[in-house]
Amino acid sequence: MKPLTPRERRLLALGILVAVLVLPYLLIAAPLAQGFADRAAQKDALSDQLDRNQRLVASASFWRAQVRRQAGDQANYALIVPNAGAAGQMAIARVQAAVQAGGGKVRAVREQPGPAGEVRLRVELELGLTQLVSTLKLLEDQKPCIVIQGLSIAADQAAAAGRLSPMEVRIDLAVPYVVSPG
Repeated sequence: MKPLTPRERRLLALGILVAVLVLPYLLIAAPLAQGFADRAAQKDALSDQLDRNQRLVASASFWRAQVRRQAGDQANYALIVPNAGAAGQMAIARVQAAVQAGGGKVRAVREQPGPAGEVRLRVELELGLTQLVSTLKLLEDQKPCIVIQGLSIAADQAAAAGRLSPMEVRIDLAVPYVVSPG
């Protein structure tokens, strides 16, 4: 092996110096600084979450008061029943009473499948135009709210006769209910 020239020795010394300065930074200081930065970001995220949780806990009394205020209004928006079967019977009775009060004739009332907490009915009626309007008004004004999901009118008899006659009407209804424990 031949001896290094002064220029090569300087380059080698400079390379060793750079390695001695850069390697400790890359192996020790950079990971240490990154760890501090990660923990600071985690601390900020935990602090934000703590603030959100404290606001949520502080608002618990507000939400409890809202529940108490709305409990009195529940009967305006849903039937209060002991079980789901009673909800169907009560909804059918209310609809039949509204149709008869409007002067219409109920042909059939069938319960349809629906989500929990809601009775769905398909009501087939025979009534005139003024009776239909008054029946819809009665259904709309009832408490709890009855949602009219569909309305189908067949006025074939009136069209064939050329004068007003009873129409065949199909109404799809949804009646929300809440099962009361007790």
